[in-house]
Amino acid sequence: MAVPLGCPGNQSDQQARGSGAVINRVAKYIYPWPPPNAFSKPVWQDYLDGEYRQREMPESAEEVAADSRWPAFFSQPICLITTTDGQQCYLEREVGPCIVNRFPYVMTISLCRKALSERHTPRVQFMEALEKSGIANVQFLPLGPPLDRCLDILNTYPEGQVQKRVAATGLPHRRALSNAAPVFADAFMVYETHFCRPMEDLYGNKIYEKPYVDVGSHRVYFLEVNCIQLRQDIADGRTQIAWNSLAEWTPRRPTVPSADVDQSTITRMGYIKPFTPYYKFPASNTVAFEYEGNADGMAYKHFEAFQRSHVEVIDNDKTRWPCFFPSSLGMITSRSAAGKPNLMPCGSTTVISRSPLVISPAVTYGGINDRYRSRYTLHNIRAHSRFGVGLATVNEEMLAAIRYAGNVSAADDPNKLRNTGLSFEDGDYSPILRGCPIHFDCEVVGEVKLGTHSMFLGEVQRILVRTDVSAENPITWNPWPVVLTDDAADRGTSSRPEATDGSRPRRVVAAGE
Repeated sequence: MAVPLGCPGNQSDQQARGSGAVINRVAKYIYPWPPPNAFSKPVWQDYLDGEYRQREMPESAEEVAADSRWPAFFSQPICLITTTDGQQCYLEREVGPCIVNRFPYVMTISLCRKALSERHTPRVQFMEALEKSGIANVQFLPLGPPLDRCLDILNTYPEGQVQKRVAATGLPHRRALSNAAPVFADAFMVYETHFCRPMEDLYGNKIYEKPYVDVGSHRVYFLEVNCIQLRQDIADGRTQIAWNSLAEWTPRRPTVPSADVDQSTITRMGYIKPFTPYYKFPASNTVAFEYEGNADGMAYKHFEAFQRSHVEVIDNDKTRWPCFFPSSLGMITSRSAAGKPNLMPCGSTTVISRSPLVISPAVTYGGINDRYRSRYTLHNIRAHSRFGVGLATVNEEMLAAIRYAGNVSAADDPNKLRNTGLSFEDGDYSPILRGCPIHFDCEVVGEVKLGTHSMFLGEVQRILVRTDVSAENPITWNPWPVVLTDDAADRGTSSRPEATDGSRPRRVVAAGE
């Protein structure tokens, strides 16, 4: 998919900085990378005259067993998931839930199926229950004691005791609206899902013949959304959810922008998608959650099981996601069959396997309208079976490039990447964006058609990390959406923390400002 939805509207400098209360509430959940001594191993070598550290992939089984933490950071949201086997309830934490297809409305979760290390062990009990019932509830709790309690219980009750976790939290819960799996009363947003059933896409191709695919160490499940619950005060606009879709990082070394940049193509586009890394929902520029009823303090909307007849020529705004869902962004680089470099910011990019490390962007192949149309990136990746994934962080140059590349097709601007203004290196696998602190070179080992989008399974062959990324100058990331207090929501504050070096966070201009 292309860049995430929406724009929170204009913000003053004071609003963009955020309130002290929000910053203090979020700080404990911030993830910094890298840890100390992350690059002390000889597997990291200098690249491009010391501009990067590089690590060849894949790792050996022995290396993964010794340390199965991701060898480099990629921003991913985190959620809680519940399921049932018809008799007992089960709770898991998921890193990287991802909306990957619009018609049908599908998300993926990825669960470990192989023993890799003490950190990565098979989620046998949860997977057996999930595959027996075919239902799962993806839930988001506000930052605070109830979420902390769930995370503590997940660490306390290992495999063999997974069925005890829900009760052990001590948190009130109820049956979901569309299935028998539990929903925590503290959840502010719940996506109720079931296994995708076999069907045909817009072109008559058979899809979802199985509701999952095994990729390396993990099993990737395809879940069709059949009901969304959203806390009533959020649905009514009295409270907002804040989500930072890009990580924060301060470059210590400037990059020289591309010369002879011409962005006149965007002025001729009929439909322009806005983008901000500091997304808030609901807001004046976002599609409202059109709920059909309310119960237990939640607004809700059911969705019919997908039929091909549901898709006609649909208005661009009406094909936006029907509700907020946290997504992270990958800068997908590729080359055309003739070798022309290209860039597509992709808001549905997720890590789906640890060993080997596999990153998967979801790219449109089913043309519906301007928002969802077949992408040049799709043809580029198929032509070469390679692509790159750059980690975008918040800075003015990167945001301008995302807005340009997210709206302009290479069909309209053959020099699209150059005209983003970003400096890039013509790498072996794919173009390397010099402004991204981390870059992954990926080789395609599979493609899964989902209806309107294709998931490319990209096995990581090499990782590049800029040498000005360090434990003293880390990349920081909050993987949890934040429910703003009434006071913070009234002032439109951001959920981002203060900069780690003590300086004020940078002001970022919202789309349309």
